[in-house]
Amino acid sequence: MVLTGQFDHSIDDKGRVSVPVRFREALERDQVDSLFITNSLINQERCLELYTPAEWQRFINKIKERNRFEANLQRFQTFYIGGAHEVQFDNQGRVLIPPKLREFARLGREVTFAAAIDCFQLWNRELFTRVFADAEEAIRDPEFFAKLNL
Repeated sequence: MVLTGQFDHSIDDKGRVSVPVRFREALERDQVDSLFITNSLINQERCLELYTPAEWQRFINKIKERNRFEANLQRFQTFYIGGAHEVQFDNQGRVLIPPKLREFARLGREVTFAAAIDCFQLWNRELFTRVFADAEEAIRDPEFFAKLNL
């Protein structure tokens, strides 16, 4: 499953947010009824990443292949795996964002969902606007794609 797009939504007073319809339709086709949500840093900016259970398990399996005593891997697990929560969709297609994760990503009422390759992200809307503008500026550099090496 590949998700695309950016969608603005609001978090309600209880910490619930409606997953974008386009994402939900793709998730429903794959019979996904829960997501794993965790802390993330993109260009040193805080956001959340949301994974389907299948993608989360693939990710965990990659981590299991590594030396569990490696210091950086332990730090990563503490931050990324230790911060993760599994959340269920309610009947209205919403998920409850746990308070610690909302606090970490500085999520207020206005948020933006942004697609990524194997997951999607949830951002403070104002912060996402800045991160997106920075990405757009970087792409204008003629050397950008050469450095990206795609």
